[in-house]
Amino acid sequence: MMKTIKLPLSATKAPIKELNLTAKSIGVENTEFIPLDKIAERVMCGEVIVVSKCLQTIGYFERIKEASLEAIRQAVGEEKATQIRDKGFEALHRVIDLDEIPSVSNCSYEIIRALAPALARDLVKKVFQKQTPFYFEESPNVRFHIPFDVVEKRRKLFSNQYWNGKVTAHGPHHDSWYQCPINCVNVWIAIGSVKIGNGLSVYPQVYGKRLPCTEDGKIVQNQYFGSTLNFELEPGDALIFHGEHLHSSEINSTDLSRYVISLRMTLEKPKFLDKSPYENNYIYSECHDGFKGKLSQLLVKISRFFKKQINSVFGKNKNYILSAFDALVFDDTSSNFPQPVSVKSVESACQDETRLVFDSEELPVGTIRPISQKMCVARLDKDQVVAFSRYCPHEGADLAGGYLRDGCIVCPWHNLPFNADSGVSPCQSLSKLTILKCIEDSDKVEVQM
Repeated sequence: MMKTIKLPLSATKAPIKELNLTAKSIGVENTEFIPLDKIAERVMCGEVIVVSKCLQTIGYFERIKEASLEAIRQAVGEEKATQIRDKGFEALHRVIDLDEIPSVSNCSYEIIRALAPALARDLVKKVFQKQTPFYFEESPNVRFHIPFDVVEKRRKLFSNQYWNGKVTAHGPHHDSWYQCPINCVNVWIAIGSVKIGNGLSVYPQVYGKRLPCTEDGKIVQNQYFGSTLNFELEPGDALIFHGEHLHSSEINSTDLSRYVISLRMTLEKPKFLDKSPYENNYIYSECHDGFKGKLSQLLVKISRFFKKQINSVFGKNKNYILSAFDALVFDDTSSNFPQPVSVKSVESACQDETRLVFDSEELPVGTIRPISQKMCVARLDKDQVVAFSRYCPHEGADLAGGYLRDGCIVCPWHNLPFNADSGVSPCQSLSKLTILKCIEDSDKVEVQM
């Protein structure tokens, strides 16, 4: 059960004092109210912060909402924009055809980009309460996350990695895998409502480690993350966390579209692990206004254009994944991964039936452990043990690294629950888990194969 500890908000300068903002540090066990002027410091130490009604309080919610509706109007017409206004962004997939999503996304990027400098400045000055210069990513990310069963009908259209974390779910990752700054702060802002089942997962127990990834930017299978944080947000709420936190999108197992914009910024000069193709994407906050600012941006765009052309000639635009570099930058957590229970096979009286037997004490309540290369066992309570297929049918996550919640086996990569009795998930287009019967007698558990 989460405890709530209330701390007094710090005194602020006169213009900022009027802002009625509430900042909460969200932990696995505790939620703590914190002063606004401590947000930046505590985010850089690995805390995860939620600021309620952030956009409304600093005067940007209606601007971004109207800008988003204008992007929809430009992309697919007045009628559909009006429907979204009436029904909410949660109805996006019911109003806009999947084929139209790329156009809506592109228009939204163009329009939201124009708001980024002023929005970033006000977030830093009014929410973080910092008056010092900073750097911000030129273009925020626009994230229309569509229900999985809807997107699955057009899997090919959204199979490109570009759509990960936007229309489709992005697996566990550190932003530095994709050569973002290692000192970046993510500000993830709900424009529509965010629910458990279409939001974001953060893995706080591995903060301070950089887990290894494959060449195509996916988490290595045998890495263990521990507990996860998931969030429900109201429109205008901001989730703020360090980009080096391991984090992922939840697979959208709801019947609602989720609309979020996210900004990356650094509160000092951006630091990269290697020569990054994105160095010029971060704009110095004090060089944005006036003629000097516009000239600076123009030079950045020209530099970026020529760099892209040169990289294209030499074949360097294909893969900016960190795994191409020295593996010494990674921290291996595989030693913490749940180890198999000790089992023995017992032949049954039935000719074609084999039973696997293990000691009850090897499986405490609330734990999952592998029992073979293809199977796991879990103890839901003192009287119920289940065996089930080991790998998630979505993207193959090893469920031995997952956890139990409300009678469900939960995938550690995308927070997808599978009913422990039926093996069914909320995503109807996914295969169900195979569930095998377990019988516990005295101090032994038998799995009926």
